[in-house]
Amino acid sequence: MFDSYATGDHDTAHVSVVNQSPRERTGLRVRVRTYDLTGRMRDDRSSDVPAVPSNGVVPGLSLPRLAADSPVVFVRCELLDENGAVVADNTYWQSQQLDDVGPPVNDQAFDLVQSSWADMTPLNTMAQAPLQVTAHRTESADGSASVLIQLHNPGRQIAFFERAEITTTRDGDEILPIEYSDNYVTVYPGETVEVTGTVPGSEHGPNWVRVGGYNSAPTVVPIDQRARR
Repeated sequence: MFDSYATGDHDTAHVSVVNQSPRERTGLRVRVRTYDLTGRMRDDRSSDVPAVPSNGVVPGLSLPRLAADSPVVFVRCELLDENGAVVADNTYWQSQQLDDVGPPVNDQAFDLVQSSWADMTPLNTMAQAPLQVTAHRTESADGSASVLIQLHNPGRQIAFFERAEITTTRDGDEILPIEYSDNYVTVYPGETVEVTGTVPGSEHGPNWVRVGGYNSAPTVVPIDQRARR
């Protein structure tokens, strides 16, 4: 978890590790990368963390103000296990301009008188980030279908807030009910993100995937069929 420079003089942020599992975790490492609006990585740091008890919180690392020339930055926080596998991967977008609630007298219940707001409008200036999208469908014996969607970013720009939708027809509405392993994901330059959608048995199966993001035009691709599991 990244605290968005919320404490002290707001020049240092704190990244913490929160363990919501029923057992203690050891051998973990925090890695934090900061990117500017052009998609360039401006900082990469990591730190080993001590044992994290069940339902406990331990400090990960501290992050100074970075990339001051970029009005908004992306802060990517990863938690890795002892083998280097990713346990958690969270992306935050951080304005260089902080929210300011003003003097304490402004902080009244049901009456917010804010002096200034964090400015996220520079996100609107991001260059387009076309994605390469593929999708593969696997049928299960119980009649459900699993669709593996791969989002590859071949460019240098971050593909921000990408959402995948599984549909029956090319221009159709999203199939519901449906369960996704993740969604509204951010795909960093040169990387691939996988999203799995599970569709209960239905008369009209999943045939298409539509993907759109904050700075990506909608892309629609057919779903390839794989063998029954």
